[in-house]
Amino acid sequence: MAKKTSKTARKNKIIETALKIFAEKGFADATISEISKAAGVSDATVYEYFKTKEDLLFTIPEEITEEPAKDMEKILPFLRGAECKLRAIVQGYMTLYEMNPNYTALVMLQLKTNRNFLKTKSYEKVRSIAQMLLRCIQEGIDNGTFHKDIDPYLVRSMILGTIEHLCIRRHLLGAPTNLVEHVDPLVDMILGGIRVQAQPKSISVHLHIADDGQTKVEPGNTAEDT
Repeated sequence: MAKKTSKTARKNKIIETALKIFAEKGFADATISEISKAAGVSDATVYEYFKTKEDLLFTIPEEITEEPAKDMEKILPFLRGAECKLRAIVQGYMTLYEMNPNYTALVMLQLKTNRNFLKTKSYEKVRSIAQMLLRCIQEGIDNGTFHKDIDPYLVRSMILGTIEHLCIRRHLLGAPTNLVEHVDPLVDMILGGIRVQAQPKSISVHLHIADDGQTKVEPGNTAEDT
């Protein structure tokens, strides 16, 4: 048991070190020797866990997103309504990127354009969170919370695209300084466009002309009120 714990700790140290170096130098310029030295292990030890440098790169997203994805799966069933679920998912994305700036830089600037990454198990883990968001939007359409004619894939792209834009700006320009502060403005803007608005009740007034020439005003109900 102790041996297994030691091996896990060593693997996690290699991943943590690789993440930092990949984020700072870029995947192409980083070397296994540089990573192993910084992690305090030999090159052979790195290759004991990872077949190639690319294999090491692709392992990182799975390790970073595994726990947040599990937490989200546990939380969503207890949230009432598609709007609350959507807000929670966006909150999860922003918190993950806020707390892991090196991971954010790696994903947004390097993995997004890597076609090989799209074929990995690690990508499926990342994609599972995006699927939660899509199901949430579809739930809102099905139960009448959101407009029936909206495209759930387009709405998801709008949300994820905005998050990606904010993350890249933060990495390259240093702003916004706090990603989580943008959760409510982003969600409120999206909901304002896709939410079915409640129709206000109308009130009519009936005028009755009395025999003495006086006018009586009585409130009445329209068809909408009955």
